[in-house]
Amino acid sequence: MCTLINCLGYGPHIRQARGDAYRKRDRLFNARGTGILTQITTESKAEGLSGTYESDRDKLFVVEGIMC
Repeated sequence: MCTLINCLGYGPHIRQARGDAYRKRDRLFNARGTGILTQITTESKAEGLSGTYESDRDKLFVVEGIMC
């Protein structure tokens, strides 16, 4: 039996897996880089509420040596 939320891909275990995948992607991006730019997935993407091609891209880029 599948609840509607789980069938639509928004159940807690699916959201957790999606958020984990975004964090892993950030770690891989940051490991490949020069260390000057750090990528952090934020908002609904970080919470696993939206898929890769849904909505906008929620990313924060931190540039070393820049103070706002």
